Amino acid sequence: MFTGIILTTSKILRTVPSAGAKIISIQRPKALGEIKFGASIACDGICLTVTGFSETSFEAEVMAETLSKTTAGSWNTNTIVNLEPALRIGDRLDGHWVQGHIDRVSTLLESKTQGATTWLRFELDSRDRALMVPQGSVAINGVSLTISELKPTSFTIALISLTRQHTNLGQLAPGAKVNLEYDVLGKYARALHETGSLKLEGLYE
Repeated sequence: MFTGIILTTSKILRTVPSAGAKIISIQRPKALGEIKFGASIACDGICLTVTGFSETSFEAEVMAETLSKTTAGSWNTNTIVNLEPALRIGDRLDGHWVQGHIDRVSTLLESKTQGATTWLRFELDSRDRALMVPQGSVAINGVSLTISELKPTSFTIALISLTRQHTNLGQLAPGAKVNLEYDVLGKYARALHETGSLKLEGLYE
């Protein structure tokens, strides 16, 4: 479990194919602190398990399904990724509940900077429209963000200068691909509604 508050960014040192999967080696920044075998680290929002580490790097195995359904399939040497270690009991929850399970890869449609704020507009699959609400939360490359504008086929978020400088979102240009994870509350609500377990009239009782 994560919060969407990125600790730091780092770069991929190498990727090695391994029986349909890939072994990813990522530079180990000092800010990441202690690392253990089996620890969970969100890399661009993808929950990965540490399978090896040294003083300067750590490794994770990315399965074929993850490679095909996330931006991990296009990661190369020197790709910059956002890093967040798993939430610990007693930590502050400054973002929102993020599981590290990517729902969709989206494309940046437009980037516009006004003063200290950068507005990013992303494509939205119409099938996912019910999972988002204005002023709700969404994780983009693992970053917890607030939806400022919602349309049938796109949504917009705003980056403050700190987020722009502290994550890889500030480097995005139109056409860039990103990982999306919708708010888990919305996903459960839709599942309950689709199975008939959640009825609208019950919300008013």
